[in-house]
Amino acid sequence: MDPFVFHEEAARAWLTELVVAYEVDASFGGDASVHSADSPPIGMAWDPQQLGEEDGVSLLVKAAQGTGMVGRPEGMTVTFEFVGDGDEGVYRWLLDILDPSPLKVATLSESMAVLGEPDLHQAGIEAAVAILREAVQAANHLVHQLSDYVEASIERGGN
Repeated sequence: MDPFVFHEEAARAWLTELVVAYEVDASFGGDASVHSADSPPIGMAWDPQQLGEEDGVSLLVKAAQGTGMVGRPEGMTVTFEFVGDGDEGVYRWLLDILDPSPLKVATLSESMAVLGEPDLHQAGIEAAVAILREAVQAANHLVHQLSDYVEASIERGGN
């Protein structure tokens, strides 16, 4: 059983609310205040692969875990990290483990062009869903890699 779980149906409803709040806020020049500063800035045409949208991706993944749209084991989080490279940039997923002692493990870096589902350039809710799916898959992959490493280390007589 995977420790990170994506609750897609509930997430779609939650994302719809976020999009509506963002669009209402944008329509009223930011005066509606339905959209909070910690909410991911996701509108109907949101394109996470566009330059400058990296913070939105990070906020999306953080908010999805905070609201339970992405279930996670106690003491673990998955985060999105963007690194500007003078071109389109690269990203990686980080698994943060707090207990029994702090540990951070990361995926290999990928081009921003492959964030989400690279075969279908999506926007808005569909892009957000693709990102959350990828975040959960990456987190589970890192958990399994770490588990395999610990198991192999113990078998070889390590601590």
